[in-house]
This record gives sequence, C-alpha cells and structure tokens, in this order.
Amino acid sequence: MKIKTILSMSILIVSSILIFISCKKQTTSVNLNGIYIVPLSGSSATENKILLYATTPYKISLGTAISSRAATNVAVTIAVDNSLISTYNSAQGTTYAAMPAGSYSLDATSLTIAKDSIASNKTNLVIKADMLTPDVSYLLPVKVASVSASSITLNAAVGTKYYIIRSPTPVIGNLSNGKTSYWKDPSASYNAFRGNDGNTNGDWGGGSVCESGAGTEQYWEVDLGGVSPRIDTVRIWNRTDCCDTRTAKFYVFISNVPFTGKSVAESLAQPGVYQYYQDASAGRPTQILPRVPGRYIRLQNTTTMSLTLAELTAIGIKP
Repeated sequence: MKIKTILSMSILIVSSILIFISCKKQTTSVNLNGIYIVPLSGSSATENKILLYATTPYKISLGTAISSRAATNVAVTIAVDNSLISTYNSAQGTTYAAMPAGSYSLDATSLTIAKDSIASNKTNLVIKADMLTPDVSYLLPVKVASVSASSITLNAAVGTKYYIIRSPTPVIGNLSNGKTSYWKDPSASYNAFRGNDGNTNGDWGGGSVCESGAGTEQYWEVDLGGVSPRIDTVRIWNRTDCCDTRTAKFYVFISNVPFTGKSVAESLAQPGVYQYYQDASAGRPTQILPRVPGRYIRLQNTTTMSLTLAELTAIGIKP
C-alpha cells in the first residue's frame, strides 16, 4: 500500500512537471510571436535621428516583423500615435515634444507579411526637417495598430517604436568666398577668382573686378564645394568706374548638380534649376532671396556684351 502511494505521488509530480514545461513552452512561443517595428537599433523601443536642415524631406525606411514564419498572408496596419508621448515622458522622466502637424507622414500604413516570411514589405517615415524648430527634441511614436492573424500577439510594449528626432541649429555663413570660380570661356577671361575674393570694390584699378570679354551669353560660375541645404541670399556687386550696363539682362541660376549646357536655354530647361532674371543693370548690390538648396551658382548675360563682376556673395547654410 505504501509503495502504491509513493508511486502515485511520483506520477503526479512528473505529470505536473510536464504540464509546467508544456505551459512554459507555449508562453515562450506566444512571446516570440509578438510583432514589432524593424529595423531594430541598439534599443528596439527607441531610435535617435539627427536630421540636418534640408528642404528635401528625409525618408526613414521601416517595416514590421515576427519571429516565426507566417502560416498565411498577414495584413498589418501601422500608425503614428502622439497620445503615447505623455505616457512615455512620464515613465522616462523626459520632456519630448510632439512634432508639428504636417512635418511627418507615412508613405503607406498597410503592410503585408507574406506566407512563410517573417518580415513585411517596407514603407517610409517621411520627415520635413525644415518644419522643425532647431534643437528641440521631438518624439514620434510609430505603432502596430492591427494585425490580421490571431496567432500573432499585438503587444503595445513590443509593437511600438519611438523615434527621437532633433534638427540642430544650422551653421549659416558665406558660402562662396574663396571657392572655385570660372568663366564660360576661360581663355578669354580676366581673373575669375576676383568675383568671389571677398572684396566688393567696384573700381577696376582696385584689382578686384573681373570681366569675361565679349561673346554670346557669357557667364561666371562658382562651385560652392558641396550642396548647401539652403542658400538664403545672393548679392551681386557691379563695377563702379564704368561699364555697369555690361552686366544687365542677366540670369542667376542655382543647381545642386553641374549645369549640363552652356546656353541660357539649356539652363532654363534643366530640371531642378532655380532661376532669377533681371533686365536692369546689376546694382551695388543686387540682392535676391532664393532660399533653395544648391552647389553651383551661375551669373549669365543674355546679350553679346562682356560680363563684368566685382563680387558675388552667397549666404546660407554651410554644407
């Protein structure tokens, strides 16, 4: 009798252990089948992004993933949920701000994890850095809002990713001074470097005025050495001792990439080129406010007269 009792107790203990192990495996399996935002960074819950000022929106690629392969196609929706910011700040002791309306968007909110896959297709989180207040730290929560498969656990603690976004104060200064400059026809020109030597003296005898020589649609051009995210101001300083009408009926062109042609018509037709036209003679200075990105600035006549320049100064955000 005693032996039977001991045997029964042993069977009960072994059974309990097996049930516990089975439950433990099921719990682990459920946890592993949670859905989350990818790619993962050092912390799966947060990712820091420093975005320099730019007029072209940033695109941050993201998607969703699970740990076990999907048994069938799984429909997933994602969303930005700013209601989570205050909860996050309270829990973490932070003071992150919500991003301005219109400064962010998702290219797509509906994703699919295909059968036998663990990752969905990708979409882009689009951020307009030029709408952000410099040096303010923003929090943007992106969460998995729904998932079609009941076998996949939708857990907000796992399925939400917090993007910490900051746009530092841009460095603004002279972009053109001392940079490489040249004429349309270098062999018939006079000291192109004088056009951006930092000296606005308009008297030819002062040694800081440059001239192209006569020819159709002459131009002076400067390469800023890198794309400025925003060129705020371009000032053109004309010659003063004579010949101010030589620099008249002119264009100012700005481009991120090299100009593909040498004529006015070609620059007007080139995609992405900013243009400004002035019929009157250049002043002291003529000032334009393009507020566009750019690397190459071209000053070009539309006549057959020589182009004369004392100084061209570009002010904006340094590359």
